[in-house]
Amino acid sequence: MLTPEELTRFTPFDALSEDYLEQVMEHAEVIDAAKGRLLFKRGKDVGHRYYLIEGSVDLVDNDWRVEHITGQTDRCSLPLTETSPTQVSAVAKSDSKFLKVEAEFLDIAMAWCESSHMMDDIETEEEEPTSFQTHMPEQSLVYQKIEMEEDSGDWMSALLQSPLFTKVPPAHIQQLFGRFEAEEMHAGQVVVKEGLPGEFFYVIESGTVKVASQSGSVDVVLDAGHYFGEEALVGETTRNATVTMLTDGVLMKLGKEDFLTLLKEPILKHVTIESIQQLDTQSEVQLIDVRLPMEHRHHHVPECRNIPLGALRKRFAELNNEQTYVVTDDGGRRSEVAVHLLTQAGFSAALLEGAEKLYVNL
Repeated sequence: MLTPEELTRFTPFDALSEDYLEQVMEHAEVIDAAKGRLLFKRGKDVGHRYYLIEGSVDLVDNDWRVEHITGQTDRCSLPLTETSPTQVSAVAKSDSKFLKVEAEFLDIAMAWCESSHMMDDIETEEEEPTSFQTHMPEQSLVYQKIEMEEDSGDWMSALLQSPLFTKVPPAHIQQLFGRFEAEEMHAGQVVVKEGLPGEFFYVIESGTVKVASQSGSVDVVLDAGHYFGEEALVGETTRNATVTMLTDGVLMKLGKEDFLTLLKEPILKHVTIESIQQLDTQSEVQLIDVRLPMEHRHHHVPECRNIPLGALRKRFAELNNEQTYVVTDDGGRRSEVAVHLLTQAGFSAALLEGAEKLYVNL
């Protein structure tokens, strides 16, 4: 079995911390394949990602074009296929060794890891960022704050003023607020714990909480009018930080199923390349790829801007709130989280389906 250090030869494991690598090891195995073995067939669902450790393999597409890969090339750092159903067949051309990783877990791990790290110094494909200006409030770069009138404490009216909730269809509003439940909390009580699945979306009606991650990348204090917990629900990942009550207070919580039905589904707009220009004829459309630079460099949708998910919040100031941002779906859960973050910050955003069919290979 490979060690965590050896895993960093491959993308995206080279972007994961040691804690995440240890978890990947539990969902991965090294397999041997004799010459001539078919690893997977094009057009079939593939539940794993395969990486070539040593030997050689041919990838054959629908037009019988062949990409030959050997264990001594940079191409080995990337998975043999990233889509399911796959667009290529993989055949071992010599006795070979492969790393086989559960695709579902890898998708969750990447969304979890990049949501909890800002990646300040990550390289992107752009030489210089575009000098767009936007009037985003500073707090939207960390956690969305909804202003509550000091006397009324009307959390429902305040919540509706946030950019995210202006996208909720009117028909869902009454159902939405009818599903929230109040829960009294006490100082020192843990609300959510890092690494566990997300079950609720929270709005702070009163009191103060501390949000902190084990890595130290998240360490903030939130008070009445903030909401939290939505990223784990959008990406269907585990919590990327622990939230602890600093004072007694009251939290309004919304269950996962209600959140997905009443908030995520109506807000997460899906578009195709054919319908993309119909989103808003008054605004320019910008495609965004939120995968890591190495993933983007290998293949991507033409004219697509690379902003890794981990850097997205800190790049909001470069974005133009008069544009529509369409995130390519090749990032899996990362793409869904990105659309949510953009919408939460007040931008017009949507998810492009079928991005892999538009790839340019470099």
